[in-house]
Amino acid sequence: INDEVVAKKISIIKEAMQYHDASSLKGAPLNALQAVGGAEIAAMVGGMLEASERDMPILVDGFIVTTAAMIACQIDPLVTRVLLFATQSTEKGQAIALGIIREIATTNGIPAPGKPALNMNLRMGEGSGCLLAVPMARSACAIVSELATLGEVLGLEML
Repeated sequence: INDEVVAKKISIIKEAMQYHDASSLKGAPLNALQAVGGAEIAAMVGGMLEASERDMPILVDGFIVTTAAMIACQIDPLVTRVLLFATQSTEKGQAIALGIIREIATTNGIPAPGKPALNMNLRMGEGSGCLLAVPMARSACAIVSELATLGEVLGLEML
């Protein structure tokens, strides 16, 4: 995108923040979500809250989904436990959101989520980074659950 498009996006955000009184949104994730979130972000936040409640891992891909994850973590810090980040976005805002998520986890005594697994400058959207990260996540699970121990390989009884 060019500078004109970025300037237009900034203008829209500033206008929305003035209209909704930005000071009333700080520290109030539900108010912010309602005022400037959009239906797709609200749906993702709800899904993430439910997934966390069920202890289901969430594979997060890109800036918008990371923003939804940040809001979900602000509503319920326990969401940070189940987040797995697929790709590093080229959007600067994702790094800010990741920092906020890590801070929420740390403040609440929860191990902070790791860095995004992939950094490939993907700009395709549609969850393409998740599609690439799923085999990696499956492989990691298989290693943890199925890899033989040294004792098993050598036929030794280890204490």
